[in-house]
Amino acid sequence: MTAAESAIVVVPGRRDSTRLARKLLLRESGKPLLAHTLERCRAAQMAARVVAAVDGPELAEVARAAGAEAVLTDPALASGSDRVWAAAQRYSGARWIVNVQGDEPEVEPEAVDAVFGALAAGAEVATLAAPFPPGVSPAHPATVKVVTDAAGRALYFSRALIPYPRNADPVGPRLHIGVYGYTRAALSRFAAWPTGHLEQVEGLEQLRFLEHGVTIQVVPWSSAFRGIDTREDYDAFLRRAAQRT
Repeated sequence: MTAAESAIVVVPGRRDSTRLARKLLLRESGKPLLAHTLERCRAAQMAARVVAAVDGPELAEVARAAGAEAVLTDPALASGSDRVWAAAQRYSGARWIVNVQGDEPEVEPEAVDAVFGALAAGAEVATLAAPFPPGVSPAHPATVKVVTDAAGRALYFSRALIPYPRNADPVGPRLHIGVYGYTRAALSRFAAWPTGHLEQVEGLEQLRFLEHGVTIQVVPWSSAFRGIDTREDYDAFLRRAAQRT
């Protein structure tokens, strides 16, 4: 893990977003939202480098100012994972690739390292899951749930409430945290496959791996960090950031 370029974090981001316009460029905290995410990723011990895979020069400038590298990718790419693969092709020595969305300003560096650790232990694809935080409804379709087998391998991801609580469940549903790790070979295959049926129905790109029989190792994490989708999310992030200073 010490060789240059052997393990990289790629942070995909696009300037336009549906629910919160130009959110990665919002800077009411004193720096752009994307810069927060990149700085947290750069604190991960196992990352040889952090690369922003962005769709325009404005975000690339933010990335470089935050100490990350930047790769311009096609704005027409269908998903964040496709953007990650487009950037990863510039780094031929990257054996393990971790994907952190650009709107995760509170991503924990230790969580990034945990995903790298799962790859180093032999997983082709890895991600995170945590207990649901207080006040977040597991029934809401905006929250993605995951169920695993006894070895922690994903059985399914869904926006629906899974497992269905027909009987009392001492564990309860688990929240999927959208940090992904891939071997280079696994990500290459993902990018070459067409969009899957379940992926289309659920709107969850990770199901493409399951539909093709690829195992996803789910790493338990103690708490969920919060991505920014709406203005309310951003305002709550600003309040938390102010409390930390």
